[in-house]
Amino acid sequence: MRTVWMILVLTTAAVAMGQDAPADDETVYAAILDYEVTLPDHEDLGSQIADILTARLSIEDSPKLVERAKLGKILAEQKLSLSGLVDQQKVVQVGKLTGAKLLIMGKAFKMDKKLMIITKIVGVETSRVKGTLLQVDLDKPLSDALMTLSEDVASLIRSSAGELLPENVALPDPVGEARKALAEKVRPTVAVVVPEQHLSRRVMDPAVETEIKKILIDGGLTVVDSGRNDLADWARGMMKGRKSPWPDALKDADYVIVGEGFSELAGRVEDLISVVGRAEINVIDRRTGEIVLVDRETRRAVDLAEVNAGKTALQKAGHRLGVRILQHFVEALPAAGPAAEDAAEEPVSAD
Repeated sequence: MRTVWMILVLTTAAVAMGQDAPADDETVYAAILDYEVTLPDHEDLGSQIADILTARLSIEDSPKLVERAKLGKILAEQKLSLSGLVDQQKVVQVGKLTGAKLLIMGKAFKMDKKLMIITKIVGVETSRVKGTLLQVDLDKPLSDALMTLSEDVASLIRSSAGELLPENVALPDPVGEARKALAEKVRPTVAVVVPEQHLSRRVMDPAVETEIKKILIDGGLTVVDSGRNDLADWARGMMKGRKSPWPDALKDADYVIVGEGFSELAGRVEDLISVVGRAEINVIDRRTGEIVLVDRETRRAVDLAEVNAGKTALQKAGHRLGVRILQHFVEALPAAGPAAEDAAEEPVSAD
């Protein structure tokens, strides 16, 4: 089990910046079809690839995924195959039946001494296609290759969805929208301290801290280092309701966010390990001691290593919490004065 104690420190700074209106937030769904496989003694590989992709893409903010059970039922009712869909007319039909704007499908076949895995991502309404090719040595573990494939597909969707979707549809960007909304607000400076432990070891590269810092920087806030590595016990007491004196390192903060989290094994399927991670936070107004926001998030992740899966689950939980912290400030922070300095287009780095 991994334990996380989280302290975020916020100091107010007035900044203003002009931005365009938020993008369209229409929900985009993707359907993952079984891969067509022609490899002897691997009859279930097509559905296994689809299951691994489903597990990996389910931890992304978008697109949302059509449930596999629902997809299978719809295709069975229409007497369509789960694999090998290459006809564009069938692609459009499946998209309309499932509500999916993106279809993910592929083939796997042997060539010489390698397994070739081809993946296609099809825009249902645009007929545009993006693809990837993965070559796998047949004498190496297939599970490693499938995890690489899932990361490649996730990256391709993030980078190419705009080309595959209609012009009036876009994947949601909650951080970008929060950054735009915060443009005319009195924006805080933020310090993040998130020590982590896995079993009895201290984690030197904490996933929650890194992710929340990234989200807040991308949201247009300035992130600074509090300079303290010994605040975990104080944070633990604050989460339990203990009224402890404010540490000197936090004396200039307007808000302090304390939190805790953990990750633990959820299950195993052959070489794949599923881990669940949970993080909880309290946002406290340091001047009044009032708790202005209470939130929590539970996420799952799949990997070949338990530690990596735990870090990914906590990273995703931190991502969701970071977005909601930004949205809270959008609603709660006052507008910046007319003399506020215009900010640069790019977020300010903590480094």
